Amino acid sequence: MIVDKYYGLIEAVLFYENEVVSVDKLTKLTGLDSAKVEEILMAIKNSYDENDVHGITLAEIAGGYVFQIKKDISLDFKQIYNVRERGKLSRSAMTVLSIIAYKQPITKSEIEDIRGVACDNSIRILLEKNLISICGRKDALGRPLLYGTTDDFLKSFNLKSLADLPTINELKSDEFNG
Repeated sequence: MIVDKYYGLIEAVLFYENEVVSVDKLTKLTGLDSAKVEEILMAIKNSYDENDVHGITLAEIAGGYVFQIKKDISLDFKQIYNVRERGKLSRSAMTVLSIIAYKQPITKSEIEDIRGVACDNSIRILLEKNLISICGRKDALGRPLLYGTTDDFLKSFNLKSLADLPTINELKSDEFNG
């Protein structure tokens, strides 16, 4: 395990920031190269994961790192502090979000063509929750808005990047195995 002043400094920065911190930001703050920062991050993560007495872990999410409560105690923690879920999404909003995640950038009419029904309300809710954002306009008649997912989407679903989304084949096989 790496134990030097930078280990403690990076750990303290992650604790203080209390949000996702990129490797680039950590290299700028510490003056270390990215390989050394990543080595220290892995040492910190391993330190928290190897010892069951810790209630937190270091998670890689949305292109950076953040401390999170370990999953095995999260329900107990939420009960102690009466933490409520951030408003669950309806089935239709979740469907629209899934379509956007896999097909982005995508227009509202393209989403409606896939679903076969209007999706105005779902898009409004997803925009309000900052799970999606307007990421441009399509170069087509009427120049419709294009939608894509946000870093908050990655954080909400504990994803490092969109590449971590399950493939369609993985999703289909889970339907038949569960």
